[in-house]
Amino acid sequence: MNVPYTCEICGAECVGHPQSKYCPTCRDEVIRWTQRERQGKNRAKQRAEARKTDGRLTLGQIAARARALHMSYGEFVAKYGI
Repeated sequence: MNVPYTCEICGAECVGHPQSKYCPTCRDEVIRWTQRERQGKNRAKQRAEARKTDGRLTLGQIAARARALHMSYGEFVAKYGI
């Protein structure tokens, strides 16, 4: 069922589906824009998750904490169960 409609972006008169909002030219631009926006959000989310640590200490961090407490690495690991 084709009905006339007006594009919300450029105002062009078109014929198409009753729920259409955009002409074919603008529709492609809107699709590209929404994809870029969604990809940007996904990338930002992935970067934020990559920056998070899961709470585990690295070997260097454990060794530094052991030195700060005047303990050897082995003593520190045995005492704190890391």
